[in-house]
Formats: sequence, structure tokens, C-alpha cells
Amino acid sequence: MSSVDTKPERRLEEPPGREPAPARRRSDTVRAFALIRRFHGSNAPFVLGFLMLVFEALTAILEPFPIAYAVDYVTGRKPSLREAGLPAFLANERVETVLVLGLAIILIAAVNKGADSLSEVFLARGGRTLGYNVRVTMYDRLQKLPMAFHDKRRTGDVLTRVTGDVLVVEEFVVASLSNIVASALLLVGSFVVLLTRSPEVALIALVVVPVLALVANWFSLRLKRVSKEQRSKEGDLASTAQEMLSSIRLVQSYGRGHVDLENFSKQSDQSMRASLRIATIQAQFSFVIAVLEGLTIAGVLWLSFWLVDRGSISPGTLVLFVMLIQNMFKPSRKIVSEWYKVGKLIASTERIEELLERQPTVTDTLLSKPAPALEGRLAFHDVTFSYRPEHEEEAESRVVLHDITFSAAPGEVVALIGPSGAGKSSIAQLIPRLYDPDSGTVTIDGMDVRDFTLASLRGQVSLVLQETLLLTGTVAENIAYGIDDPDPARVEEAARLANAHEFIEELPRGYDTVLGERAATLSGGQRQRLAIARAFIRRAPVLVLDEPTTGLDPEAAAQVTEALRSLIDGTTTIIISHDVDLVSCADRILVINDGRIVQEGPPQVLARTSGPYADLFGRATAAGTPGAAPTPGREGPW
Repeated sequence: MSSVDTKPERRLEEPPGREPAPARRRSDTVRAFALIRRFHGSNAPFVLGFLMLVFEALTAILEPFPIAYAVDYVTGRKPSLREAGLPAFLANERVETVLVLGLAIILIAAVNKGADSLSEVFLARGGRTLGYNVRVTMYDRLQKLPMAFHDKRRTGDVLTRVTGDVLVVEEFVVASLSNIVASALLLVGSFVVLLTRSPEVALIALVVVPVLALVANWFSLRLKRVSKEQRSKEGDLASTAQEMLSSIRLVQSYGRGHVDLENFSKQSDQSMRASLRIATIQAQFSFVIAVLEGLTIAGVLWLSFWLVDRGSISPGTLVLFVMLIQNMFKPSRKIVSEWYKVGKLIASTERIEELLERQPTVTDTLLSKPAPALEGRLAFHDVTFSYRPEHEEEAESRVVLHDITFSAAPGEVVALIGPSGAGKSSIAQLIPRLYDPDSGTVTIDGMDVRDFTLASLRGQVSLVLQETLLLTGTVAENIAYGIDDPDPARVEEAARLANAHEFIEELPRGYDTVLGERAATLSGGQRQRLAIARAFIRRAPVLVLDEPTTGLDPEAAAQVTEALRSLIDGTTTIIISHDVDLVSCADRILVINDGRIVQEGPPQVLARTSGPYADLFGRATAAGTPGAAPTPGREGPW
């Protein structure tokens, strides 16, 4: 299997001020085959497959000749093969001639079918390699595309591109390309033979070929348009199904399944209607080709009879002409049966290229270097940041951070608090370079994070998020997700530190228990403690906690907070939370409002100073539950 180059493309490193030259728009078919050339891997399977197709076409052209000779021999227009120079090997000359012609027919058919089978094998190898290369490249690109892309795209549509659209391209190469190429070779070869044997008959074929081309092009345009619509409908259908499955608890608890079913039924009906339109166009195409074939054969018969009457050709040659004309329409019918797949290929190629043409906004540069072992001295220097639209035609970018400046010493814990949308999570996302600032710098140990390779930087930053993300796999695999070759003892140690060992041992197979999608069988607190264990096992010098206790009941929140207190010990930590117990672990508080730092200081000092933090702290302690998070919407000015 050929490898796929997933290194950053050199053109990503062009100076910011230089605009790439606009590419000339290529035709849809050229773009489709350019994609195939780009990802096809080794040339060998395609070259060998093409040679086998040439053999197949040549043998198919030769097939009518023994039959034509037999007809002329029976009618007395041709001599026996012995008279034509074949050495005698049987006593009966007539039986000898018929036997040799029969063996020739069998041999030609065997070579024809053998070449056809080998071409399928070679093209299958090339097609599967192509599909592998495209899928891996798309997967790699999706991992590197900005969060803005993933936030705006429906997951089902993206999955359809990676699986369904790639499968369309793959199956075209495996199954359809051989039929189209072999048919084209047979079409051309049969015409050349006709031209050498009878220019008059060839003239009829010459008139028909441009008509076939025009008809095929007209139907192809219709098929391409409908196929693209159908692929889009299939993407919408997959997105709707994915959304329903991922939110099944909400659907069932609200009793709105019938509404979702109605929406799904409408989208399914639209996809079905698009498929039926494709089938209708293909049927119309086949009908037109069949009528043209009948007209052509009738014309060839009329002309051939006239030539036979004049003595210009023999009856065997008439049979030969009819079979050659059929040889021309047989591939035409194959092309008809495969041509709608060209429309699907073009539609799927456009959807694949639309994704591949998107460039990551955060990338390694040619000057990026691996990050050394970091101490965790974190600093923001005059950082301004805005969420830029994905496309230039979209709304203007929205500035969410304005001249943010602060620092955190190694091992210091800094808590960010403020209203929703103030910019707290945006600050956190700049540390592992999920985004890059518009201006200013983010440094760790005095070095700009943009000077490090992404993998080496993110390998030294751990995140524990509000939405716990667990993958399908065992408990041990989820804990060890962030490291290579984990030791079971190290996994268990991380689980103990995260207060997760006890409940893990109670699972059916302990650490080898396979978690389903989203680990729905675990409670929220249990899932969060597994995420904390995942952070423990990495022991990264920089830790980001983004609302890790939100949505948990007091008991679960207390268990998670206890685990987090151990995790942040000696680690440079950024905490985003409204949980006073968790915020009280901080050495320093930054109050963020409207993308600016409006208050800063140790929690004990800010609690005695009039301001947003004092309002939060005062309300929580006045309620008599210093360990609980304030009720949303009741944190003073927030």
C-alpha cells in the first residue's frame, strides 16, 4: 500500500502579503481525473491494466473474422484452410477447416476473457490504493482544519464525503474505468477495421459517432447536476441521522421523535427522488442509444446487401460488417450503463476537492522546531484575537480579545472568571494553538508558541473540558490516549490520583471494560474523572481546566475538585470556572469582561474588594454552600 504524504504543503509558507495567482478553472472531467492522478499511487497497476484492456479490445475485434470466414467457406466464396496454406492434419478437409475455425473462436474468447479478468485485478489494486490515499489525506486534513470549519459543518455531511464520496471515486476506478476504456478502444478499433474493409460502411459509422457524442454529453450534464444534488441530499440525511443518534436522550425525553421522523422522512424522500431522477435519465439515455443502434444496423444492412448484389463484398463480409457495427454499439451500451457514474464521479470529486482545497489556518512552518521540556512559564503579551469567517463573503470577523496581557509563573494557578462570551475560553484555546492571535504573542518559557511544532507544543499542554470527550475503547485506552506505549501500572496510578480507581474496579472488566460511544453508561462525574486521569498520565507542565465541574451534582463536583487539586499541584494551570471551591485553588484571579481584563489579584484580596469577584464570592458564601457553583444568572452583574 502506498504511503500518503501528510507533511504541510510548501505553498502554505508563502509570505502573508503575497496572493497566490488565481488558478484557471478546469473542466469538471479534467478536475475529476486530476484528483485520480494526484492520489493514484504507483503507475504499475494502471499501466498493466491498460495493456490488458488493449488485448481485450484486439481480441474482441478479431472475434468476427473466423465466423465471417466460415460463412464464406460454406457458401463457396472462400477456400478451405488447407488450400489457404494450413498443413494437413486430418483426412477430411472440411472437418479440418471447421475444427480450426472453431478452435480459433474458442482461443480468441479465452484470451479476451483472460485479459478482461486481469485488467479488473490490476485496476482493483489501483482503485483501492487510490481510495486509501484519498481517505487518509482527507482524514489528515480534517484534523488540521480550523475550529471555525468544524463548528459550522454538519458532521454527517463531512462523514459522507470521507466515506461515501471517496467510495464513489474508488468504485469508478475499480469497476467503471475498465468498461469505459475497453469500450472506447473497441469502438475505435472496430471503426478502423470497417474503414479498411469498406469506406462506404465506415461512413455510416462516422456519421453516427458524433451524434452519439452529442447525445452522451447532453445526458452527462443532466446526470452530473442531479448526481451532485443527490450526494448533497445523502449528506443532509446522514447529518440528520447522526444528530438524532447523538441526542437520543433529548429526543426521547421531550417526546419529539415524531417531529424528527417527519423531517428525516422529508429528507429521505428528497434523496429518493433525486435517485429516481438519475434512473430516469439513464433509462432515457439507453433508449436513445438503442434507437440509434437499430437505425445504424438497418443502414449497414441496406448498404451491404447492395454491395453483395454488385459483387463488391461476400456474404461473410456482410456478416463481418454487421458484427463490427454491433461491436461498436456493444461498447456504446456499456458506456451508457457507466456514463451516469461519470456524473456521480464529478459530483463526488467536487465535494472531495471542496474539502481538500481548504487550508489549515494554524500550521507548522519550515522554521518550526520541537519544543524542549517546558517549565510552564506562561505569558500573554498584548494579545488581540478575533474569530475570522471561513469565507471572505461571510460577515466581518468578530474581535473577542483586546490587548490581553498577563503572565503565570511555573506552577502558578490562574483562574479566569467572567460572564459567558467574555473571552475566557478564547484565551485558553490560544495556549495549545487551536487558534493564533491576530496580534501580540503567547509565550511559554519566553518562547513564542508559534515557533514550536504543533505536536511538540500540544504534547506539553493538557486540557480538561466541560464536555468530557471519551472515545470508543477500553477504560485503560481512554486514560492513556495522550501518550505512547502506556504502562498498565502508570494507567492505574493516574486513575488513583483522579479518584477513579474504585469505580473502575467495579466495572464488569475493570480497566479492560469497553466504553460505548460517548461512554453513556458512566455518570458525568465518572466521565470527568477519567478525563482528569488522562491529564494526570501526561503530567504536562501546562494545564487548562475549562468549566470541568459544570453540570455535576455537588457530590460529583466535590470528587472532581478533589482530584483536580492534586492535578494542579506544581503545574501551571489556567482555570475557567464559576465553581468557588475550584476558583479558590487559584493563586491569582483574572476577571474578564468584553474581551478585557477588568480585575486582577489574589482571591483573598479580591473577595474583600468591591467588584465582580466579590459579588460571586459573596453570593456563594451567603448561600451557605461555599463548595457549590452559583446558580447561573445569579452571579452579581453576570
